[in-house]
Amino acid sequence: MKYNILVVDDDRFVHMYIENVIETEHHDYRIISAYNGKEACEIASQEEVDLIIMDWEMPVMNGIEALEQLKSDPKTNDIPVIIITSSGNLQTAFDAGAIDFIRKPIDQVELLVRVKSTLSMFKLIKNIVKQTEILEQQSFELEQKNQTLKVEQEKSDTLLQNILPAEIAEQLKNKGSVDAKTYKTVSVLFTDFKGFTQISEKLTPQQIIVELSIFFAKFDEIIGGHFIEKIKTIGDSYMCVGGLPLRNKSNPIDTVLAGLEMQDFVTKLNEEKLAKGEVAWNLRLGIHTGKVIAGVIGKKKFAYDIWGDTVNTASRMESAGEVGKVNISGETFKHIEEYFDCEYRGKIVAKNKGEIDMYFVHGLKPDFAEPGSIIYPNKDFRSILSEY
Repeated sequence: MKYNILVVDDDRFVHMYIENVIETEHHDYRIISAYNGKEACEIASQEEVDLIIMDWEMPVMNGIEALEQLKSDPKTNDIPVIIITSSGNLQTAFDAGAIDFIRKPIDQVELLVRVKSTLSMFKLIKNIVKQTEILEQQSFELEQKNQTLKVEQEKSDTLLQNILPAEIAEQLKNKGSVDAKTYKTVSVLFTDFKGFTQISEKLTPQQIIVELSIFFAKFDEIIGGHFIEKIKTIGDSYMCVGGLPLRNKSNPIDTVLAGLEMQDFVTKLNEEKLAKGEVAWNLRLGIHTGKVIAGVIGKKKFAYDIWGDTVNTASRMESAGEVGKVNISGETFKHIEEYFDCEYRGKIVAKNKGEIDMYFVHGLKPDFAEPGSIIYPNKDFRSILSEY
């Protein structure tokens, strides 16, 4: 590596002496000459200079004035300066920014030692600064990557939690798998739209998606307020379940309340549709309470699902129901009869299930409902629910 050394002195013999000593000893040193402080500042700001050896006493601009200007200029403030002096106060030179000094008359050995030590020190400092800058850049890039990864991780987590219940998603992240669990008492709710095939024949695929999205988005909102977990949609069918993955005893009540809200929403929306001359979407809804097994299936596309006779029976409750009604099984009725106004339908034949006791739920009993409502619980009933 070739070092550029700027020698500043108004005495040409000093220039010749320094140049001869340094270049004779080291061919890697290139001497640049200046004869006053002003000229030195101009050269230093225009050329690459590694070291300045500068006399204190000079015309036009002396060494201290030149030092102060060099240190005030961002282009030159990191260039090390050795001051040559015969009588000046060294503290003044150091305060102005000098890194070292040489007394006159200049000793050859001292000159070489101070030049070598100063260049070695600043070479080390430059390397440290350069490494620090590289590390800072790498640290910044790493932080950016980490931030990007964090954003992507949050997106993945959000997507996973949209697909799976939060507790199940967390277990899948931590363990890489989810253990199947048995739940002794859950309430499964099914809906579908009667005459969907005929309705779909009158609409474009895009219109069908828009219409179903309106209904299902509202259903999602409703069950979210009742501690109910959405399982899936299949075509025009919507399936959800209360009482898992977090177990609770209130799930038959929660699910019936959600079912009443769903039917109320569909009824009001259909009134608007009919007023505008549009086709009504008629909803059937069924609920059954019993035991299920729940778990995650699939390796590439995860799906949280439930299995068991309870699921099949809930599906039969929906298909055996009537438009605008909440149809429940006798098993669900046992859990809710104290609080809801129900109509016994008798033993109804269900496909592959035989005869099943079924009930229509018309709404909450007056003592448990908000004034003027049959689907929204009052303060007293909410207090009862909190004890479950």
